[in-house]
Amino acid sequence: MDLKEVKESLNAFGKYVIQQARTKLTKGDKNVSKELYDSLSYDVDKVAKGYKIYFEMEDYAMFQDRGVKGQRVEHR
Repeated sequence: MDLKEVKESLNAFGKYVIQQARTKLTKGDKNVSKELYDSLSYDVDKVAKGYKIYFEMEDYAMFQDRGVKGQRVEHR
């Protein structure tokens, strides 16, 4: 597999992961403000020995994924 195919595979994987994450948010009724939904993205970067894929999202995505419940509290 050459590097072009690796990059194409990583892009396909990134699109799939984002699509699955958005589907999970929507089906789990967790897409109220769409803030997290809209923050999901990925990027494929060339590095010295190939490519790396990076996923980006709001900080609270990890808690959401693990099922942590609670309410947002505003500090005054």
